[in-house]
Amino acid sequence: MKKFFYISFILFAVSFLYAQNDFIKQGDFYFNKRNEILDKNKAIENINKAIENYKKAAEEKLDEISIYKLTKAIDFKYNYLISSEGYHQEKWDIFKSLIEKINKFCEKNDCNKSKYIMYSRAILTGRFGELMNVMEAASEGIAGKIKDDAEKLLKLDETFNNYAAYIILGRLHYKAPNIVFLLTWPDKKKSKEYLEKYLEKEPDSLTGIYYYADTLYELGEKEKANELYKKVLNAKPRKNFYYEDKKAIEEV
Repeated sequence: MKKFFYISFILFAVSFLYAQNDFIKQGDFYFNKRNEILDKNKAIENINKAIENYKKAAEEKLDEISIYKLTKAIDFKYNYLISSEGYHQEKWDIFKSLIEKINKFCEKNDCNKSKYIMYSRAILTGRFGELMNVMEAASEGIAGKIKDDAEKLLKLDETFNNYAAYIILGRLHYKAPNIVFLLTWPDKKKSKEYLEKYLEKEPDSLTGIYYYADTLYELGEKEKANELYKKVLNAKPRKNFYYEDKKAIEEV
């Protein structure tokens, strides 16, 4: 009888694993097409299918991979496809909910050793912070949370997600304000250092070039910054980064 229950338990666990893997594969199918669909409405429909499958995967088993996949799909939708103010509350609810899920997951797991979690939480916290005013974000410690996770990601794997830690930290030191007695570590010179390291690895990234130009401009290197702005404006979106590049071109 004990053997029967043991075998039944194993089969039950395996069935859940297969179900999660199937949802991950389906999500990947749609996510990998994200830059192939140039009609924005159809692109939104496509990424929604990816999100739906990743959510189901996370429901089957919440782990670092399902969290990471879901984060990537949600970030793509709300950062590159839907960015208008009309979606403020929707974005607020989604980012807040997923951050809370991650934090609960980390109460039972050592997330400091997971590059997937460090990346996911840094990205989501950043997007969540963008929905707040400066003082609200500062009082919530948003910048510090991003910094902690991104620095851990850098130590865990500097190459992860196309050297993401460098661009996250570079932009963070540029955007985070210096507030006396509250937020004193942001440094435009560090922003420059991180973004230079990022562009050494990803020289064709229009977002990286655009961010680097912003930092240089603030540091007084306006001539070089303007040259880089023009470079981005005159560029064509790359096939595999169509929406990311399109946003960089539009924002310059």
